[in-house]
Amino acid sequence: MKIRYLGTGAAEGVPAMFCNCETCKKVRARGENEYHTRSQIYVDESVCIDFPADAYLHSVRFGVDYTKLKHLIITHSHCDHFYAHEFILRGYKYGYGNEGTLTIYGNAEVKKVFEECTRREMREDVKKNLQVVELKAFEPVSFGEANEYTVLPIPAQHSKAEQAFVFLIEKGEKRYLHLTDSGRLSREIIARIAAYLNGKTVNLVAFDCTFLFATGGEVSRHMGLEDNLAMQRVFEEFGMVSSNTQYVITHYSHNNLPLVETLKKAQKIYGFQPAFDGLIMEI
Repeated sequence: MKIRYLGTGAAEGVPAMFCNCETCKKVRARGENEYHTRSQIYVDESVCIDFPADAYLHSVRFGVDYTKLKHLIITHSHCDHFYAHEFILRGYKYGYGNEGTLTIYGNAEVKKVFEECTRREMREDVKKNLQVVELKAFEPVSFGEANEYTVLPIPAQHSKAEQAFVFLIEKGEKRYLHLTDSGRLSREIIARIAAYLNGKTVNLVAFDCTFLFATGGEVSRHMGLEDNLAMQRVFEEFGMVSSNTQYVITHYSHNNLPLVETLKKAQKIYGFQPAFDGLIMEI
């Protein structure tokens, strides 16, 4: 599996659109190597996790061809993770070469948001090649050629208004655990993941690290480095990871100074690979 982190920022991005704090001013002055656009992950150029308003920017910045996208997995309905308006453009005179159906997987609220955001402008000839499949916690779905991908939706600790998900994605003997947006998972949920794995281990874990050197604690909707470390230790306890498991941090907020030097310091202390826009990890 090739996992590309197209966007690595939190809801407001870095620099934030409506912000003139010292961090955002410094990021603008330094240029795009310091930018963290809204969260999006591309797996093998056929599966995406989340689709923010920055998806268009990602396509032109990194040469992403969304006509190849057949499966889109949405963590939750917040607009920095699901900008549904874009899908009215997948066809007609707006887009050519989109063969077959794009399937969007998400919770019940994602389905509602899709209908609300596309109701006014969606053409029937475009809509017929889009479908939204509702996910349920711990009910895996398989798709792709010969069902090569299996996705396990895992309840996230993030929103009181809807059941947000994080995901375990499997392809053959490779496993990617995507933990953005979420605070710490409970031991009960981790035990269920471990039971599902049944002795198998995860190759790559991506942690929500919105807070960086600040700590979210056990009841927060996001995590920092100490929270990531606590999760890693529980994963080890349950035998979900091995000495070969890789770790990435992502989803940074401008409030926590996610400059290059800050991320290098985090890697030196904690050993986690900081994601930046465009980072590719292969497992």
